[in-house]
Amino acid sequence: MSAQNLIEVRNLNKAFTVRRGALFSRTTASTKAVNNVSLDIRKGEILGCVGGSGSGKSTLGRMILRLIEPDSGEVRYDGQNLGALSQEEMRGFRRRMQIVFQDPLQSLNPRRTVAENVERPLLNFGTPKAVARRRVEDLLELVGLDPTQSYRYPHEYSGGQCQRIAIARALALEPEFLFLDEPVSALDVSIQAQILNLLGDLQKKLNLTFLFVSHDLKIVKQFCDRTIVMYRGNILETGSSEAVYREPKHPFTRDFLGTVLHVRGDMRWEQAAERAEDLEGTAKLGGSCCPYVGNCADCFEACRRSAPPLIEIENQRNVACFLYDHR
Repeated sequence: MSAQNLIEVRNLNKAFTVRRGALFSRTTASTKAVNNVSLDIRKGEILGCVGGSGSGKSTLGRMILRLIEPDSGEVRYDGQNLGALSQEEMRGFRRRMQIVFQDPLQSLNPRRTVAENVERPLLNFGTPKAVARRRVEDLLELVGLDPTQSYRYPHEYSGGQCQRIAIARALALEPEFLFLDEPVSALDVSIQAQILNLLGDLQKKLNLTFLFVSHDLKIVKQFCDRTIVMYRGNILETGSSEAVYREPKHPFTRDFLGTVLHVRGDMRWEQAAERAEDLEGTAKLGGSCCPYVGNCADCFEACRRSAPPLIEIENQRNVACFLYDHR
């Protein structure tokens, strides 16, 4: 365990299967959501995880928090193997790691007031009611909300305000690590900037560590220190957020960045989107090839024979592509 790493993930795998039949059930479909993923998250770092829908970003984050159990692999938090802990032992780690969900309104209990939503984690861990209520006031002020309005219900607040409430709830137990599961994707662009500024201020003020999941490489570039790029459960590229955005190495990353609609009005973004999101071509080749081979404009024979390993090609730049490794 490196002294700088808060979280170490090694060879993490997760597959989801669909079974049919009541008496004689059988597997009708299987999806590898996370495929042999290894990564480190340093203390005080904001690590971005970017990819399209179904790339395994959220599944990876939830396995780190042990909200989903992996099929195999290991997650170490501050040197402790989380998979080896009992439910009671894991409960102690829940204080140290929290999650902020994508949809702020859906993540809050509509039958409870704002104060009741924010204080619930504190009450769950035995904090006296009076102490919890004072803590709620401090938390709401911390995220820029008026604590005198905490008697209101979530539906009386805007989307951005609800996300501030969700952030306050996530901070109630004074965690060290937050998994931010696309926390701004459901918000208007102007509100996105406000929430990102708030999260950035809180990260510095409280010395927090973030795993920030998004499908928007532009937001990740502005907000995160490092970025990992995922596709069909695989990590295809890692590096500093600035480097990944300015000089993407993997063909998928270049295509994914090209899906942004440009004002030029040409058709290149549509062609890039088709290559970045189409799964059909790769599926026909089976699982022993590069996961992006069916959609890659740069593929060659080696890509069809085996999956490329994630290798370091520059200082802190890692890419899983045979363009950089012709073994």
